Order: sequence, then C-alpha cells, then structure tokens
Amino acid sequence: MKNKIVAAFLALFAGMFGVHRFYLQRWWQGVMYMALAFITIMITADGEGPAFLIPMVLGLVDALLFFVMPTEDFDEKYNKNRLQQTQRETYYDEAESEADPAALMEKPQRTAKSPQGSKAGKKENKKEDFFKRIGIEQFRSMDFEGAIESFMKALEDNITSPSVHFNLACCYSMIENTDKALQNLEKAIENGFSDISKIQSHQALAYVRKQPEFESFVANGYRIVKQLPQAQPNFLDAQVNAPSSSNDTKDVLDEVLHLGDLREKGLISEEEFVAQKRKLLG
Repeated sequence: MKNKIVAAFLALFAGMFGVHRFYLQRWWQGVMYMALAFITIMITADGEGPAFLIPMVLGLVDALLFFVMPTEDFDEKYNKNRLQQTQRETYYDEAESEADPAALMEKPQRTAKSPQGSKAGKKENKKEDFFKRIGIEQFRSMDFEGAIESFMKALEDNITSPSVHFNLACCYSMIENTDKALQNLEKAIENGFSDISKIQSHQALAYVRKQPEFESFVANGYRIVKQLPQAQPNFLDAQVNAPSSSNDTKDVLDEVLHLGDLREKGLISEEEFVAQKRKLLG
C-alpha cells in the first residue's frame, strides 16, 4: 500500500527527478521526469537560463496535489489493485467462516514424506482450498449442484477432509437428498468433525433434521442405521404351498365328473362317491 504523505514529501524534495513517480510504480513517468531534469540542468549549465526550474515546479505541483488529495481518491488511483486483492481475501475468509464452519477446526493431516518434501503437500492443499473456495462461492449463490461438483474435486486431493464432507452434507440437504447428506455427515464425523452443535443448528441442514432417518442417525451415535436384509422365502416351502397349476385343476375336475358318471350308472355308492371326491379335492 502506497502512502500519500510519503509520496507528497518525495515530490516536494526530489520531485524534479521523478522519485515520487518511481515510488508510486509509475515507471515511465519517473523516467520522463528524470530525463527532463537532466536535459534542463544541461541547458542551464550552457547559460541558456534557469531551465531546471521546470521539473522543480512540476515536482512542487505534484507535492501540493498529494497533500490536498483525499485519501480515498489517492487509494483509488494508486492502491486500487491492492485494495481489490484485500477485499477478495476478506470475502473468502468471511465466506469460509459462514459456509464452511468446519474449515476453522480442521486439523492438519499427517502425510508420509515424499521425495519432493512438503512442497507437494502444499500444492495439494492449495488445490483443495481453491475448489473449496469456489464451492463456497457457488453455495452462497444458491448453485448447489455446482458446489457439489467443486467439493467433490476438493476431495480428490484429501478424501478425509471433514470440512468438505460437512459442506457436501449441507449441499445435499439443500437439494433434499437425505441419503447423501447423512452419508457425508457420517464421513465428516469419522474424520474428525467434532462440532456437533453445527449439525443441530446449521440452517442448511434444516431439511435433513426434519426427516425420520435423522432421528435414527443421531440415536445411533451419528452413524447411519444399517438395514437388515429381508428374509428370503424358503424354496421348499414355496413349492409345497404353491397353488396347483391350471392343468392340475383341470385333471381333478375331470376325475370328479367321472365319479359322478359312475354314481349315476350305479357302479359306486353315494358314500363311495363322497369319499373319493373328498380325496380328490384334498
């Protein structure tokens, strides 16, 4: 950040050589001031008059302008890039603290040393942080599907990140996907997420907390309740209890009709007809 008072005093005492312009990183202007100063000094030395007063007056005018210029105007003109960078950093910090509460509590992961040393780990962390910040910005913009994609990319470098899993749970809750939300909450807790109050109070998880599965999830120690497999029917029992086929039914009816004919012809008695019919019909 450039200071307008420093720039003003540089212009006042060394303005004819453009020192204040170099301080403000206006390199070409500084070179022009310096060239003008040497040219006018040479003209003055040749007896052509006090030409050196020209760059001196320019330096004094610059000094006066800096003294009376409002600080906001000075910063807008000479510190604009730095201010924008500071605002972006502040925005990301605020976004991370609001939409990514686990990031502030995430413990650094211990990884085995690689031949490249810690530089590889730092590179991975930068990539993870990059996608986390994009995901947070998308989350704040209500682009939950896009935020999920960004957080999934962040997991590619650190699959055990509790903050990323927590944020994924928030995203899935916002799109009303209870199963995925609970799965990521479980993974977040397994990997070190300990702020249980956030799970019970975070607005993004309001939908999940209303679901009956959430009560079982909490009662089971913040773990998904595994469903027992349904009992398979016994094959032999199914065969025994299976209804007879249409062909079998037709054969039984034919036998009953045949018994009826035999009874009408007097070949069997009524008692024999009833007994055989009962046997056929089971």
